[in-house]
Amino acid sequence: MGFQDDWMMRQIEMMAKFVANVVFGKKDSQVEYEIVGDINDTNTLTPTDILHLELMKMIREGLYGEAEDMLFENMQYNDKYIELSTDFYKRLNDLSNEQLEAGGFSRDEVYDGYIEIMSLLGVPIDVFGQADRSDYQ
Repeated sequence: MGFQDDWMMRQIEMMAKFVANVVFGKKDSQVEYEIVGDINDTNTLTPTDILHLELMKMIREGLYGEAEDMLFENMQYNDKYIELSTDFYKRLNDLSNEQLEAGGFSRDEVYDGYIEIMSLLGVPIDVFGQADRSDYQ
């Protein structure tokens, strides 16, 4: 793993911690999506719960780009969706570069996608502007 990828992984982790602290008031912890309904009773699952389960399946199958597209297509403007999006990008960030590449995705796309969706949701995690990453290769 190169310096640029390591730097980006740390940036994504710091942004996720920022969201945990500022949006959810969680100090020193990460945001993980918590299913609202009963996993054993699909009638009780919220649309966001169902989307989360579908995204997790797609991640397991290595369909990262398709999963990201689904995340953006189903956007809702609420805290639960911020939680879902943060959990999604945190999971992608935890994958190795090899896993991401095998799924046709890159660390840059994880970084850029997380910034973009948080911006659309009104959470300014890119407070310094996207860095010129060419210096970190």
